[in-house]
Amino acid sequence: MDSVRAAKPLFSDGLNLANLVVSSDILCNSWAAISAQIDGNHQSQSPSSSETVKIQEFEHPEYKIIAFVTPLVAASHLQEEADLVPSSSSETSEFQFLCSQDSPSFGINKAAISLFNALRDSKFCPLKAQVAKSSKSIPHIITGSCLGGSIASLFTLWLLRTLDSATKNRPLCITFGSSLIGDDGFQQAISQYSTWNSCFLHVAHMDDCFPRPFLLSTAERSLYRPFGTFLLCSDSGGACFEAPDTILTLMSRERNGGTADSQIFNYKSVIECLIQRLICKNHSAFSVLDADSFKAGINAQVAAIGLMQIQLQDSDSLWMPEKDILERKNQVLDPAKALNKMKVYLAYFEWYKKKCEDNDHSPGYYDSFKNKMFQRDHEVVKFKTELEMYWKSVVEEAEKRPHLPEARMRFRWLFAGTNYRRMVEPLHIAEYYKWGNRSYISNGRSKHFKLLEQWLDEHQKKPQNSVPNNSKMKKITSSITEDSCFWAHVEEARTTCRLLNSGGSNGAEIKNLVDFEKYVMGLLKSRAVTSDIFLESSSYMQWWREYEDVLSKQLMGTSHNSELIRYMNDGEYHCY
Repeated sequence: MDSVRAAKPLFSDGLNLANLVVSSDILCNSWAAISAQIDGNHQSQSPSSSETVKIQEFEHPEYKIIAFVTPLVAASHLQEEADLVPSSSSETSEFQFLCSQDSPSFGINKAAISLFNALRDSKFCPLKAQVAKSSKSIPHIITGSCLGGSIASLFTLWLLRTLDSATKNRPLCITFGSSLIGDDGFQQAISQYSTWNSCFLHVAHMDDCFPRPFLLSTAERSLYRPFGTFLLCSDSGGACFEAPDTILTLMSRERNGGTADSQIFNYKSVIECLIQRLICKNHSAFSVLDADSFKAGINAQVAAIGLMQIQLQDSDSLWMPEKDILERKNQVLDPAKALNKMKVYLAYFEWYKKKCEDNDHSPGYYDSFKNKMFQRDHEVVKFKTELEMYWKSVVEEAEKRPHLPEARMRFRWLFAGTNYRRMVEPLHIAEYYKWGNRSYISNGRSKHFKLLEQWLDEHQKKPQNSVPNNSKMKKITSSITEDSCFWAHVEEARTTCRLLNSGGSNGAEIKNLVDFEKYVMGLLKSRAVTSDIFLESSSYMQWWREYEDVLSKQLMGTSHNSELIRYMNDGEYHCY
């Protein structure tokens, strides 16, 4: 099971997942767990009947299997229950967290959601709490067949929301002969969160009638859409597909023979065939496609599941969607590697910051970059651009994800994003004010900076005992000013001083300066600002000299003597 979690895909996460579950005993044991609960008395019943739903756990040395077996429902009966319950309905309230900016609504199959709701309080709530607790020490396989597979998928999705984003032992859901359970919005909501999408493997035989009732409900295009990876099988082999359009095209193909309308397909022989193919090939059951021969590879996979009758022109509609998925995945860097690369760029910024603070006459990195005084000030621009592009894409992706109770980002990314924001945003501020602009925070600040700050605030508001590595987060402030907009406040204060010194005075401007004094003093008391602000050529010290002129003209009033003024006049900042 460790290999399942650690596998790094060559082209397709699903391809590697399928190879791993076949090469290990996971697929075989999953079906065995389902078979163990099916007996001759498991007769066809209403899909809403929850009394005879069986949920059983099976212990294995490296993982635990939870199998869902529901009353046998005729495929024709399922087709009668093809209605979709919208996300706006109270019936789908447990899954409304899937709504996001890109997928604001979705629909779930009525038969599946009705049975899920019937079982939720009595069986699923205790089971979810138990799995969430034990998943810290052992992986779980959630499995089911026919309608039981639909329930297994919904339970897994419900469970994923509960698990902390940093949990390594995410459940793997394996369904056999399960019908589709959601529409396009449902598929998009899950697929845009690749970590969740990779938790689902759906096994379907081309002769099994149960996976296909909703595909034939409309003449032109099914309202239902698949998500996760589909392992489509026939007597001659199996093939993996991830593109929804390809899966729909293949599954909707009529074949001769097949199971009766109310007969559960026995996947035991199918799994044995896949294992035998693996032994004979001596490497993997499903070939990794060469991008240069992608069309031929898809055609070979189609032949492997017994659909030789597909015409050449039809095959274009199969391999193009799969190739699109391949290309998108190949364009995305491994997240951990990409983050490590950004850390190298940020290390250059730390060197740059130190070089700009070599002595008391240095301006500091904010003003050095603003005035482009040295060659290094120009060279750092390329690192700033690379970091900005990376973090904008990371934040955009995180914002699209379903609404989860935990942080939008795992702690590792939030920590790195905070480091980036505090180190790099001052340079954005420098560029903004260099050209005479005003009001950076309201008019010029990038959305990704705002969200990184918002998510950090949400993270820090959690109960202390539920926030891991909080002490590590505090260490960030030792070398970087905590408020990444500090220099924007300084620039606004300087503009106010110049306005007052030139004869323009009003109560609002004076209040702004008083508020700025309190703001700076608060940062100094909490050690949340770095000592480079006191370098003689820094913008802060320039503000202070301009502010002294304001004070000398008694524009702030004759009795104005704040804590910051005493701090600066007494020279205490030299010891900061």
